[in-house]
Amino acid sequence: MNETAPPSSASSRWGLKTKIILSMLLVGLLPLVVGLGMAFWQGSQEIREVSGESFKALATEAARKLDLIVVEEIAHTARIANDPTIIRELEHRRDAQSNSRASTDVEQRWMSRNKATVKAITDNPLSVLLHDYFSGIHSPPGQLLPQVVRSSTKMLFLTDTQGALVGTMTDHPAFRHRDTRWWQGAFNKGVGKLFIEDIHFDEKVNAYVFTISLPIMDSLRHGAVGVLHRVIDAKEFFSPSTQAIRFGKTGHVMLIDTNGIVISCPILPTGVPLSDSSLIPLITPNHPGWVQASSDGHGGHATSVIGFAPLPETSRATNGSLDQGSWHSFVWQSSDELFAPIQHLFSWVLMFGVVAIMLLASLGYLAAGRIVTPVRELQQAAQAIGRGALEQPIQISTGDELEDLAGEFNRMNAQLKAAFAGLTDQVKLKTQEVHVLQQSTDQILDAVPTPILLIDTHEVVQYINQAGRESFSAKGTLPGTSLFSILPLDTAQQKRLQAEFRANGDAPLTTAVSTQETTPRDPLMPSTDHEPAEHPSQLQIGSRIYRYQWFRLPARPGGEDSIGLVLRDTTDESRLHDQLVQAEKSGSLGVLTAGIGHELNNPLFSIIGLGEVMQDAQDLEMIKSYAKDIVAHGRRMTAIIRDFTGVIDRETSDKPIAVSMENIVDQALATAQTTVDMTALVIHKHYAGTTPILVLPDQLRQALVNLLANAAQAMNGHGTLTLTTAVVDKMVITTIADTGPGISKQHLSKVFDPFFTTKGQGEGSGLGLTVARRLIRKFGGDIRIESHEGQGTVCSVTLPISSSPSPQGGPWTTAASHSEPQSLHSS
Repeated sequence: MNETAPPSSASSRWGLKTKIILSMLLVGLLPLVVGLGMAFWQGSQEIREVSGESFKALATEAARKLDLIVVEEIAHTARIANDPTIIRELEHRRDAQSNSRASTDVEQRWMSRNKATVKAITDNPLSVLLHDYFSGIHSPPGQLLPQVVRSSTKMLFLTDTQGALVGTMTDHPAFRHRDTRWWQGAFNKGVGKLFIEDIHFDEKVNAYVFTISLPIMDSLRHGAVGVLHRVIDAKEFFSPSTQAIRFGKTGHVMLIDTNGIVISCPILPTGVPLSDSSLIPLITPNHPGWVQASSDGHGGHATSVIGFAPLPETSRATNGSLDQGSWHSFVWQSSDELFAPIQHLFSWVLMFGVVAIMLLASLGYLAAGRIVTPVRELQQAAQAIGRGALEQPIQISTGDELEDLAGEFNRMNAQLKAAFAGLTDQVKLKTQEVHVLQQSTDQILDAVPTPILLIDTHEVVQYINQAGRESFSAKGTLPGTSLFSILPLDTAQQKRLQAEFRANGDAPLTTAVSTQETTPRDPLMPSTDHEPAEHPSQLQIGSRIYRYQWFRLPARPGGEDSIGLVLRDTTDESRLHDQLVQAEKSGSLGVLTAGIGHELNNPLFSIIGLGEVMQDAQDLEMIKSYAKDIVAHGRRMTAIIRDFTGVIDRETSDKPIAVSMENIVDQALATAQTTVDMTALVIHKHYAGTTPILVLPDQLRQALVNLLANAAQAMNGHGTLTLTTAVVDKMVITTIADTGPGISKQHLSKVFDPFFTTKGQGEGSGLGLTVARRLIRKFGGDIRIESHEGQGTVCSVTLPISSSPSPQGGPWTTAASHSEPQSLHSS
């Protein structure tokens, strides 16, 4: 019994024990990880929800307190604006006819800080009254202005109906305020309206401020007689309220406006925008809430939970007069501090998972030991059976499937010993049969007269038959020689063969000896440039020409396929073909010469006769008539030579261009009308629209002129000529139908032969249809003639439709058919 290959070592693969332990770990670990992950995720979400709701409640409460502070300051300012003394003084100023020049002089002295003028304004009764209100003299008992309010108020002054300064606590204000936004908003065209100017930097007080402007209404509350304006330092005013609210190490409350500009914050300076502009629309809605954002607005980019709430009472008290929108409270705490409980929860979850994995690994190790030991005994027994060295039966007593498996091993060992008893003799017999079959195959291949080579994937010849060795002088060549050492090819042929070999090494070969269909060729048709000079599956080896064919030879199991190359010597066939082609050319040349002689002799004899007559003629008019006839015969000879050689007007470019088939037909019709009388013909046109084709326009037009001239001449100047275009399967079919006498059956098969014509002497050269078919075939089309004697003739020209754009650059369109009958009376 042959020995089997030893199994791979245990170090190169996982053992059963390891797999059992890993399986138990996976079975226990998967639900553990899912459970712990769900618990961690749920705990994190709850912490975020609790923190968010707490921040929302804190932001709402902070907004309410800040609301009360702002509304209270509006009320304090309103008590000053409602003072009867101030109202009477401003009414008096309104009613008095003021001198504008005097007002301008006061303004100039105020701007130049004239001491008398400054003292006159800052110490007048209105200014003194503002000082009294500000110091608390006119405040109700127990309602003195807090120190914070007094210190944060940087300017408090009054203006009249012209926006001029009439009273102030300090000398900071400008004199004229009529064009300022706050004055126009508060005065409101005399109607009066509370106006709060949003946070901005005031250079006069060198601080970020907001302002409260109240109209001073007249005694009847009918119209505004002035404006009371108060400038408040935003940070100094709001800081006592916002900085008092702190929680944890970093948690605090801040106040921002709709544009994210900081009004008051314990960390950020007043007037700076939030660092993340994408955060602003999330925290400035018109309702309280909280959001989990990707940044904290303080320059950090960690995930943050932010509570927010608007100051609704301020907006309602100002009746929407806050010019930049609204103010919002902003509650924030550092991400590290906020998510510390989540990190702590994660540490406990991770520790519990590690303990659970250790327990699962221990249990798996114990269970695997009970299973793997009998399995290893079975493995050793199987190896012994493979070597034919198992003498003692396997003894396993586990009382389960493993014990049954050991019994099956014992029965298999007994059957293998009986089966392999005569196997050695059968192997020897089969080996001899394989050798005989290989020798027979070699003899058959050597008897084939065609060279055959078998090549491996490295271009090395594994076998060459007798015909190949004789043809390529490779009698002493041993297997293992390179293919191109045996075949003496030039560089171009070698590269082509190598490319085919590599391309066909990955897929079944499809290249075979070509059997091109040969059809009779028009003797006037010249060879085109795109016809190959040699067959694509042809090799020139020395003086011999070979056609070759690849084939694939399947290899033995586990081996690589071989590529076969069959070469057939076609040298004699090629020479015979060349002789036949030469004979065809000689025959065509004879027909051609006879036709030329026949067609040119008649006009030539006429020219000679007319010339002889002219020698003796005395009448000048007669000589002119003879000369005219000579010119006509000369033009006739020129037309015959032109139709024969196919010489027409050359294109400005030798490349086909995209043109409309219908336009070419119309142009050809116009040209034909100059050579053939069509005045009495009725012409019908049925066009498919504007159909694009890729041709040389002049050559196609010449072909169509020949067809139209034939049709007109067939009707002798009377009848109906029908021109039709139709699109069928990406081809345009142009039909020229006449109502002439038609063509008989015996003549219909010869209409395309050179010099064949049914017309009278001198009426046709017999080359019109021949040249027309040659030109149309040049563009990938063809001509078909259908005719019944006495029923007219139908000529169909088929050409492929072009996908090129129109000459004007616009798309080609196909319009509906139309009929255009016309009776021609002049060309």
